[in-house]
Amino acid sequence: MAGGESILVRDAMVLSLDRHDVVHERADVVVRGGEILAVGPDAGAGDERFDRVIEARGRLLAPGFVNAHTHSPANLIQGTGDRLSHPAFMWMNQAHTAHRTPREVYVSAMLGCIQMLSSGTTAVLDHFPGQACTIEDVDAVMEAYRDSGMRAVLGLRFYDAAFADILPDDGAIPREVAAEIDALDPLKPVPLDEVRALTVDAVQRWHGFDGRLAVFPAPSNPERCSDAALVMCGELAERYDLGIHTHLLESRVQAEIAQEKYGCTMVEHLARLGLLDRRLSLAHSIWLDDDDIGRLADAGSVVVHNPESNLKIGAGTAPIPEMMARGVKIALGTDGAGTNDNLIMHEALRLAAILHRPALRERARWPGAKDVLRMATEGGAAAILRSGTIGSIEVGKRADLVLYRLDAPWWVPVNDPSSQLVFAENGSSVETVLVDGRVVVEDGRIVAFDADAILREAAPMMSRILERNRRLYALAGRMAELFP
Repeated sequence: MAGGESILVRDAMVLSLDRHDVVHERADVVVRGGEILAVGPDAGAGDERFDRVIEARGRLLAPGFVNAHTHSPANLIQGTGDRLSHPAFMWMNQAHTAHRTPREVYVSAMLGCIQMLSSGTTAVLDHFPGQACTIEDVDAVMEAYRDSGMRAVLGLRFYDAAFADILPDDGAIPREVAAEIDALDPLKPVPLDEVRALTVDAVQRWHGFDGRLAVFPAPSNPERCSDAALVMCGELAERYDLGIHTHLLESRVQAEIAQEKYGCTMVEHLARLGLLDRRLSLAHSIWLDDDDIGRLADAGSVVVHNPESNLKIGAGTAPIPEMMARGVKIALGTDGAGTNDNLIMHEALRLAAILHRPALRERARWPGAKDVLRMATEGGAAAILRSGTIGSIEVGKRADLVLYRLDAPWWVPVNDPSSQLVFAENGSSVETVLVDGRVVVEDGRIVAFDADAILREAAPMMSRILERNRRLYALAGRMAELFP
């Protein structure tokens, strides 16, 4: 996996997604030291010898996708929740993800890497963890991304205030349930000085590692954090040149809490704190008004659209066509496997393209294939502060590349590669994946690490975790009854 090797991808159909939307019917791509040096017909036809030649006739070469919002602890819990409200899911998530060992943290993250790499995702923003953590937990998840070969940003998730949005608004909790919440304390706020120390430690250990890994401060949700904590995020971002990632207005009740707490919308409050700028990425962003959309557009902040999880838990539908019309930067994410059940970006792409169509008479406002492809590439690059570095196939960009076989029935014939990549492909045609010029998937199999060993180790993990957390699981069941 030497990133310095020279690679020729020869004779591929190339979907560049560059600023001119160039599609090469047959072209070469030359990579050296992880950088794209040349793109075009016969670009590799000179006398240069290459360390590796990838014969790509009958293949489509596309930029790797950026999954701009997910949660690696959830990689073990697909299939564990259906017809749950957002609060009920949040309580159940504690039973599924709390009290893990560093090895369980590592394996869960690697399990997600298997899914993403195998289906064409080369970069991820992991909003981690679901509760308070230690530097050993941070090291475990970052070691997983180091070993996987992926490009990854750890959004170090924290909160120093209460999760008011997942408690009954009338305070009607049975006494015995309230006592169990107090006893188990699964979502105990973390003192701000501890949050700062852990974040700085994580940044100093891992930010910039191998040119692939980064660490961002990442509030769980702005309403679950003090203003001092949010301001701290801005200060750390400026000091260390970091992004900031957070959930935003995923549920209606969060919008109501913000109005009651601040006397304005959550977006306006973030603007007053000086946090609205290009560094800020905001997952979900469903319950926005027109003024909020304008603020986000003017600031250059990035909205991360999560269409599948939004629908599965009934949270709502983000106003993506309105955001597109105002010029908001939009990225795309799968969210965690607890509310989506897989990390396959092709499914998110397809749903993002068709979700709004029944409600929009003006077809010109429908998100099209190219629009959602740019969300998953260019938009994702903006969310992780890699604009100009990844997201397209052009000279000077890093070589995060995916090669698809074109012999599946949904590719025969190739009529429009962009449209078929969104509406026809499901990730199963991925043959070769490069991240930063390193081959991490070859002939459809991961070569960067032993995926089979991870799968074997992951299979029995949840039974042990649930046994360890059986009281939390019982509590989550009672809370689900309070949020039917």
